[in-house]
Amino acid sequence: MRSLILKIFLCYWIAASLIIVVVDLGPHEQMRRGEATSALASTLRIHGRFVAQAYEAGGCAAAVPLLSDSTNTMILATDAGTMVCPVEPGDNLHFLMKRAASSDVPIAINFHRFQVVALKVSSPSGKPYLLLLKSKYSFPLLSGLVPGGTTVVISAIVTLLLGILVAMPIRRLRRAARDIANGHLEARVQWSSLPRALTRHLPTDVLDALIVDFNHMAERLQTLVGAQRLFFRDVSHELRSPLARLAVALELARLAGTESMSAPLDRIDEEAARINDLVSQLLSLSYVETLHDLSQSTILSLRDLVDTILPDFQYEASSSQCRVIAVALDECTVQGDPVMLHRALENVVRNAIRYTPEDGVVEILVERIERNGSPWAVLRVRDNGPGVPPDELNSILLPFYRVDKSRQRSTGGFGVGLAIADRAVKLHAGEITASNRAEGGLMVEMIFPCAEPAPRLPHFPVHRRGPPSVADAK
Repeated sequence: MRSLILKIFLCYWIAASLIIVVVDLGPHEQMRRGEATSALASTLRIHGRFVAQAYEAGGCAAAVPLLSDSTNTMILATDAGTMVCPVEPGDNLHFLMKRAASSDVPIAINFHRFQVVALKVSSPSGKPYLLLLKSKYSFPLLSGLVPGGTTVVISAIVTLLLGILVAMPIRRLRRAARDIANGHLEARVQWSSLPRALTRHLPTDVLDALIVDFNHMAERLQTLVGAQRLFFRDVSHELRSPLARLAVALELARLAGTESMSAPLDRIDEEAARINDLVSQLLSLSYVETLHDLSQSTILSLRDLVDTILPDFQYEASSSQCRVIAVALDECTVQGDPVMLHRALENVVRNAIRYTPEDGVVEILVERIERNGSPWAVLRVRDNGPGVPPDELNSILLPFYRVDKSRQRSTGGFGVGLAIADRAVKLHAGEITASNRAEGGLMVEMIFPCAEPAPRLPHFPVHRRGPPSVADAK
């Protein structure tokens, strides 16, 4: 907002400066304001009469005391344009004096360092003369470009109000766009911070039309996403019953079948398990996407969380001929849902195990850092697998996204696990990022704001129904 107000202010003054340059730096052949012209003409005529009288009586010696003061200098000249007292060569005033000799009003011209006003006057004897008033600028180098203090104050207030009128709706639009990007699809842009009764009869502008269109877009997006989530949830629930019947039919087929049917039945069992895993993850993703806050939140230690579920990870890693270790575990406490944090860490670690080669190592780190003067807890999971192309690092957190070259379907992933972890971390006011390691592999960082220390988290059982859920494909 401040940058927008500054831009408006600068644009205003660039335009004003151009106007000042064109108007004020050009030579003024006559005074602009009538009342100022009349007052100046009267003053110069009276003073010029005394100067001419002194000059006729005693020459320049008698007239000089009347021709200068601390700020202004006057020159007496004949009506033919010849300077008589004093004579100042170098200033091209012949055109000015010629114009003044044929005019009854003051004629002015601007120079870089001073302004000259010329007026025809008469001595008491009736002889015509020209009196030239030479006034120096207070700031010669900036003359005509620097406005007065009142102009600066008024223009600053006007541009500030104009900037606020333009910036506030844009600021509300940005806030609503961020809310929608974070999953709050019910976010809408307010019309104005003023009461609706005061703005009801005001004419609409482009920003008002933009707000209307944005709210309509957000409402339509909420409807479409809601319908999609409902569709996924309904389909997932509907698939549970046929899968259960399929499992029963499969066991009956095993009992009644021959030995030659064992291989096809095993294949059916494997594919049914994959479908069941996909259904479980779709239900989990649908659930976390409908949440806007944590219903069950407590203060827990990330180190205790890792210690609690580390044996499960090590057991799963043993079947892939790799290891899972906790490299460094600082004491960090966060405010959150233990089950949801467990699910997020489980999906990330299981994803790392899947793509870690034999004899590879998956590292889990918990670190406490300072960011903008506030403590934050960082939970890192590092593997030494094939990594991810740099231009696809942000995309692997999207649902159903798979990297074709390094993440084939044969690995068993559906592209859902990391999306669940991403949503779970954001529900805890945290951030999740993925990056490639210089030595090879992928590193996923989950950052959470620290909470007040709490007692060590006791071991809590994690109940599963059916086989473990398949984690995300990077």
